[in-house]
Amino acid sequence: MGGTPIFTILLVGIGLASASDKACGTSIAALVLARGGSKGIPLKNIVEIQPNQTLLGRALDTIRQSGVFDAIWVSTDHEQIAVEAYLHGANVFARSEVHAQDHSTSLDATREFLDAHPEIDKFALVQCTSPLLRVHYLEEAALQLTSQECSECEERTPSCIFSVIRSYKLRWRKDAANGRLEAINFDPFARPRRQDWAGELVETGMFYFADRQMIIEANSFQNNRCSVVEVEEIDALEIDNQKHLELARLLIALE
Repeated sequence: MGGTPIFTILLVGIGLASASDKACGTSIAALVLARGGSKGIPLKNIVEIQPNQTLLGRALDTIRQSGVFDAIWVSTDHEQIAVEAYLHGANVFARSEVHAQDHSTSLDATREFLDAHPEIDKFALVQCTSPLLRVHYLEEAALQLTSQECSECEERTPSCIFSVIRSYKLRWRKDAANGRLEAINFDPFARPRRQDWAGELVETGMFYFADRQMIIEANSFQNNRCSVVEVEEIDALEIDNQKHLELARLLIALE
């Protein structure tokens, strides 16, 4: 290799081995943001979730198994993460230092990626720290996206789908001024039974399907025309600390 850094070599695109049939000719790219500067769990994105399988590797395997993406990308600033992405057949995008800080947002990092890849219109931002991502969730989201694309071909309005859980929790808040409690989503004098209401939809962060117009022009992953994919509450586990990681390992071992 003549001393060329591995990370530089990985910047060359790697074609996806297979692509699924797309309604209306819709092409979707998968994007995983995986910076190297995580604090709670160092290099969290490539920590092992089970023997010989990292969080990133597990996510990339699930993404590929879904068969709904024409390309799979990992945006990273770290060489070890780039190597892991390469080993799982993903393309690697060199995330800039300015968008790989603790305060950097997913929106800014996604915009950076899309600016560098004007050929990508539809994409899915997939979070690799959601280790219980399922193939059928991605398949359902892709189906909704392509269905929206078919029905909106003339209007060209943005499409967006994201993952949620349905919650039946009764929520309260405390007034900062007087310290009194106030019910947020129910009447305390007419408490609903679970079967009496539809509950609330809560984002999981597991994935966001959108088009570049929303990011570049609206600076958002979502609008009021979005659809959702409901995931099982237990599958919505997100790895933020060591306890979450140990719980995920236990759940996967039970599968």
